[in-house]
Amino acid sequence: MKFFEYKLSVRSMAVALLGGGSALALCSCGDDQAASESTETAAPAAEQQAVEAPAEPELSAFDKSRDALFDHVVFQLLQKVSNPELFPEVNAEVRDTLALLNDYYASLEKEPDMAEERARTALLIAGMTCDLGAFAKAYTAYQDALQQVDSLPEDIRNGRDANRSRSMIESGMGACLLYQGKSAEALEHFRKSLEYDLAIFKELHPDETKPLEENNVPPEVALAASSVMDSYRCLGDCLNVQGDSEEARETYKKGLELVPALRVVTPTMAISYIKLLIASADLENSLGNMKGAYVAWFQAGDLSKKIALGNHPIGVRAEAKRLNESLIRPLLQVEAKLKEEQRKQAEAEAAAKPEEPAATEAPINPVPEVKNEAAPAPVVAPEAEAPKPAPQKPRNNRRRNRRNR
Repeated sequence: MKFFEYKLSVRSMAVALLGGGSALALCSCGDDQAASESTETAAPAAEQQAVEAPAEPELSAFDKSRDALFDHVVFQLLQKVSNPELFPEVNAEVRDTLALLNDYYASLEKEPDMAEERARTALLIAGMTCDLGAFAKAYTAYQDALQQVDSLPEDIRNGRDANRSRSMIESGMGACLLYQGKSAEALEHFRKSLEYDLAIFKELHPDETKPLEENNVPPEVALAASSVMDSYRCLGDCLNVQGDSEEARETYKKGLELVPALRVVTPTMAISYIKLLIASADLENSLGNMKGAYVAWFQAGDLSKKIALGNHPIGVRAEAKRLNESLIRPLLQVEAKLKEEQRKQAEAEAAAKPEEPAATEAPINPVPEVKNEAAPAPVVAPEAEAPKPAPQKPRNNRRRNRRNR
């Protein structure tokens, strides 16, 4: 949601940069730890002076919440750079951040001019609650976020950013219901999310058949196209869970057709396209279409490798690398199965092929016994007699004799 954009301070930029290196750098309260480390490494003479440093003023609730928002940005970066499952501290930090966000969200009720910020914070709270696996609470939080968006001033709630937020909310509600086993209810939310995304994309790019210009793709168009592919993927996943594999296949196909029509793919669009290819390949593999799955997986692996090795933002490259590594095993397994099928098919064709009949249908006599006698010399056919040369007239050697003299 782009209701309100913060300007990064020096401190928050440092936290974000450090967050890319280690999951433990997520905590924004590292200033006290850094101060203690610098005190331990100070010179002994400075320790003897025992000068008491002035106490830092206590941060207000607003400043703490602002830092919590930046922590969430760093957390999203760490999700792409490292594996959060290996760092249990990450979930603890997210819970602390969520508590600060809730306090911040409650304080915004007293500020009537902060309606946009309240809607944005409500969506952040819902997303983080869903990330923690509290799907029932997250669904309620998404409902509250939708209510906040709908209560915005008319010129804002009817705008493109508000509709993009509604798409995110509907998709989040669908995910919460899907994880709870309520796929039928989730399906309606995913359809609404797709409707919002398609409307935004058509508004930015009215002619869907017109390809984009290379090296001149507006960021909003790229984001809209990426959102459309994500919505198609989520809808297809929900249909697949319901057992409607054919409709899920058609849904994936519609999403995949977007990139060839535009003929240009940005890194952001590429990540969504790769995920959609993987979802389509997983479906084909589950239906026994290993060749179709292999083609889609191979295409996703090739594109993800190019993105991972390209000059793109670190988050995009890290996600592309993760997707590429996840494709190694299924590609090898399907390739081995395809080779085994080819081998069995070749053996079956060879077994079903009729034997060639013998040159004569007469019974084959046993090989006669060969006596130990000298084999007769092969008969050489005489060559044709060469014609006799015609008689030549005697040559006059008088001139040659003269030269010899």
